[in-house]
Amino acid sequence: MRLLCVLLVPALVSAGATQGPPATGTIQGTVVDAGGGAVAGARVRAAHAGMGWVRADETDAAGQFRLAGLPPGDYELRVEAAGFASVLIPILPLAVGQTVIERIELKPAPVSERLEVKERPEALETAATTASVALGSERIEEAPAPNRNYLNFVLVAPGVTSSSGSNAQRSFAGLRSPAADSGFSFAGLRGRNNSLSIDGVDNRDETTGGSRAAIGLEMVREFRVSSVSIGAELGGAAGGVLNVVTRSGTNIWHGDATFFAQNEKLNARNPEVELDRRPRYRRWQPGVSLMGPVRRDRTFFAAAWEHERESGEEWSGPPEELRAIPAASGLYRGLFPTGARETEFSFKADHLAGIKHSLSLRYAFSRGHIMGEVQDGDNFADRSARGSSLTTDHSLAGGWIWVPGPRLVNDLRFQAARRSVTLTPNSRAVMIEVPGVIRFGQSCRLDSARREDHFELRESFNLTSGKRQFSAGASLHGVRLDARLADRFAGLFVFPTVEDLRAARPDVFLKAFGRPETHYWTVPAGAWVQDRRQAAPGLTLEAGLRYDRQWLPASIPHAGRNLAPRFGLAWRPAGRGPYVFRIGLGWFYDRHLLAFLNEALQKDGVQAFEQYLAGEQAARVFALGGAWSAPLPWAPRSIYRTAAEFPSTYSRKLAFGLERSLGPDTTLLFEYALVAGRHLPRIRNVRGGLPPLYELEQSARSSYRGASLALQRRLSRELAFLLAYHTGRTLDDASDYDEQPQNPLDPRADWAHSRQHQPHRLAASALFELPVEELGRLPSGLKKALADVIVAPILIAGRGRPVNALLATDAFRTGAWPITARPFPLARNPFYSPSAFSMDLRVMKGFWLKDRRAILQTGLEAFNLTNHSNPLRVSPYYAAGEGRLPSYNQPVEMLNARQIQFMIQIEY
Repeated sequence: MRLLCVLLVPALVSAGATQGPPATGTIQGTVVDAGGGAVAGARVRAAHAGMGWVRADETDAAGQFRLAGLPPGDYELRVEAAGFASVLIPILPLAVGQTVIERIELKPAPVSERLEVKERPEALETAATTASVALGSERIEEAPAPNRNYLNFVLVAPGVTSSSGSNAQRSFAGLRSPAADSGFSFAGLRGRNNSLSIDGVDNRDETTGGSRAAIGLEMVREFRVSSVSIGAELGGAAGGVLNVVTRSGTNIWHGDATFFAQNEKLNARNPEVELDRRPRYRRWQPGVSLMGPVRRDRTFFAAAWEHERESGEEWSGPPEELRAIPAASGLYRGLFPTGARETEFSFKADHLAGIKHSLSLRYAFSRGHIMGEVQDGDNFADRSARGSSLTTDHSLAGGWIWVPGPRLVNDLRFQAARRSVTLTPNSRAVMIEVPGVIRFGQSCRLDSARREDHFELRESFNLTSGKRQFSAGASLHGVRLDARLADRFAGLFVFPTVEDLRAARPDVFLKAFGRPETHYWTVPAGAWVQDRRQAAPGLTLEAGLRYDRQWLPASIPHAGRNLAPRFGLAWRPAGRGPYVFRIGLGWFYDRHLLAFLNEALQKDGVQAFEQYLAGEQAARVFALGGAWSAPLPWAPRSIYRTAAEFPSTYSRKLAFGLERSLGPDTTLLFEYALVAGRHLPRIRNVRGGLPPLYELEQSARSSYRGASLALQRRLSRELAFLLAYHTGRTLDDASDYDEQPQNPLDPRADWAHSRQHQPHRLAASALFELPVEELGRLPSGLKKALADVIVAPILIAGRGRPVNALLATDAFRTGAWPITARPFPLARNPFYSPSAFSMDLRVMKGFWLKDRRAILQTGLEAFNLTNHSNPLRVSPYYAAGEGRLPSYNQPVEMLNARQIQFMIQIEY
C-alpha cells in the first residue's frame, strides 16, 4: 500500500547539533565488529536517494565516522571493510538541523562477500541536546492548510502558542495587520523576537518582526521548530527558531497542479454579522509545480507558482444611535466589499560539481494585496477606520558547500532581498475614538509606505577530528529602511463616552507634525565558535560562544558586549536503552526592531514632533475644526528620544527533559524550560505627566516557566500522529514595545501575567490512510471506494489569554497612547479572554492515473469544523466614567467561522 507523508506529522521530535539557521544535517556513528571492538579504516558511503550526490569517509582508530553538511533528504548508507560483510541501510532519513547517530556492527565474511540490509533507524533521536520538531515530507502540501500557509503548522508543535493580537497568519503573502509579528510565541517571549530562516538565510521583517518572503507549500521540503536551541550558529533572535529548507529537484520528474475553491453557501455565518444572509465569500487558489533534472546526478531545478483571489464582504456595525450625532454622521452600518489578490513564485537550482562542491540558487517572489479589511487596534472599527495593504517581496539567496576533505566542510550563504509595504487607509479624516464603542476616521498606523533592502553574507565551517566536531563562522547583515510611517500624523481625538461625543467634548487630542520620512541603515553582525564531542558512548557534550553586535544610526547608542555562552548535554545511559536525557543552557541576543527605533529618528523635535493635549485643551482644539492641521503655537511639543543606556534585548534559557522510546516508531517527549527576557523594548514618558517626553528604553522584562509533553508516532502502517500539551506561566511588565506603563515613574508596578501567557494548550494532529487490505472480506466495489482515502485532522484547544482592564481615557494624564490607565484597584491583565477551540479536517480520495506514478486526488477541507466562536482580539476597555462598559472582553475581531473548501490536484 502506498505510504503517505504529510506536514501534520513530524519526521522526528528532536533536533541535532545545528538547530539554528544552517540548512544541513549530519550523519555520524561508530563501526564495530561482533565483539564490540572498533573497526578502523572502514569505508562509509552516503548517497542522496534523489540527487545521486555521494559523500564518503573512513572510520578512525576508534571506529568513528562523521559526515557533516549534508542536505536534508533520504540517504542510502553503505559500510564496507576488508574481511567483513558489507552493511546497507537503504533508507536513512535526515531532517534539517538533525544529527543521526548509528552504531553499525560488521560480521565476518570469510568465504565470500555478502550484503546485510538493516531496517530504518529508530525514531529516538539520541544526539539532540534540546527538543524540537521537524515538520515536513515529500507530500507536505497534502495537509489541511487555510490559505496554504505553512506558518499555520508551527502551532501544532509543543511549547509554542499563537502570539497575542497577531494576524493569525490568515494570508500567505499579504498583511492584514499594520504591525503583524511572526504569529507565534515561544517560552513567553514576544512574537517579534523569533528567528525565521529559509535555506540558511534570514527571513525576518526587520520593521515588525514578522515573516518576509512567502514560500508556497509546494516548495517547502520541511522546517524545524524549536523553543530552546543552544547551537552557537543561532543569533540575532531571543525567541524561538523556525528553520525552513525548500525542495530541490531530483533525478525523478515530479510536479502537480492544484485547485482549491470556497463559496459562502457552504460556510457558516460569522456571529458578528447582524444580518440574516451570509456575507459573500468566494475564493479560488490554483497552483502548479515542476521539479526534475537538467542533467542527471548533476543539475536540478524546482519551481512552483500559486495564486489566490478572494472576493468577500465584511461587517461594519456601529451602534445605530451614533449615526444621529453630527460628528459621527458618516458611520456605515452593514456589509461592505473586500478582497485579496496574492501570488507566490519560487525557483531553485542546484548543481553538484563532483563530490567537493555543491551550489544552490533560489529566487522567491510574493505579492499580496488585501483590500479594505486591514485593521489596527483593539477597538470596534467602522469601515472608515480600516484600510488596504500591498506587500511585495523579492529574495535572491544562494549557497556554496565546499568539502575539501572528509573531515572539513565549508558553507557559504548569501542573500539580497527587498520588501515593500504600503498601507492605505479607507478614510483621510481625523481619527475619532470612543473606547469600547467605536473607532472611525483614519486609523493611526494605516498611512505608511516602507521599503527594506536586506543583504546578508554568512560563512561557517565544520572540522571533524575523532569524536569531536569543531565549528566556527560569522555573519554580516546590512538593512536599509526607506520609510514614510505616518503614525498619528492625521491626528486623533478620544471621547471617553458616547455622551462626550454628542457634546463634542473630547478628553485627549494627539497629533504628529512635520516630515514622516526616514532613511537609515543598520548593520547586525555576529561570530561564533562551537565544540561538540561524543565524550563517551551515549554521551554528547556541546559548548559554544557567540558574539553579536548591531551598528545603529549615529543618534542611537549601541551595545557591543553581547557575548552569549551556550552549553548542551544529551545522555543515553550506557549508549543503549529507551531513554535520552537532555539539558541546554544559553544566552541569546536579539536585533532592534526598526518600527521601534523609527519613533526616535522621526519625532526628534527637528524633523517632526507631537502635540498631546487633554481635558479642556483637547476640547478647545476640537472646536477649531480643521484649524489644528498645522502646529498649535500655544501647545507644548513632545519628542521621542533614546535612553542614554540602550542595551540589546536578550534572553536566558534553561531547558531540561527526557525522551523515551515506546517502540521503533513512537516516542514520548518531556521538556521543562525556564526563560528570562531582559532589556525588552518599551516606550515611557520620563516626565511622568504632561507635556510628555517619550523615551525609548530597553528596560522591560519577562519570565517564563513551563513544561511541554509530546507523544509522536512517525508514519508506520499508514498511521502517524503528534499530540502536544503545553502548560506554563508567563509574566512581564510590557507585552509589546508600544505598551506604556500605567505609572511611568514606576514601570515595575505593571509586573503581571503577560498577554503571551496561555496556561494550558493542546495540539493534536494525525494522518490515517484507511487500511482497506486489513478490513477483511469487503465487497470489491466498497473496497475500491475506500482505497487511497486519507483522513488528516488538526485539533487545537487552549485556555483564554490575559486581557487588560482599561479606562476609556488617559485618566492619570501620563500621555500614554495606546491608553494604559486602569481602574483602581485592578492590576494589569486581570481577566481572561474566552477559551479557544478549533478543528480542521481534510478527507481526500485518490484515483491512480498511472500506477504509482500519477494520481488524481479530490477531497474536502473543513476549517473550524465545530464552528466554535474564536476571538482574535477582544475589547480591553473596562470602564468609562463611573460605569462598566458592556463591550468589555467582547470580540473585536473573530477568526473565521466554519469554512468548507473543495480541492482537486493531479500529482505525478
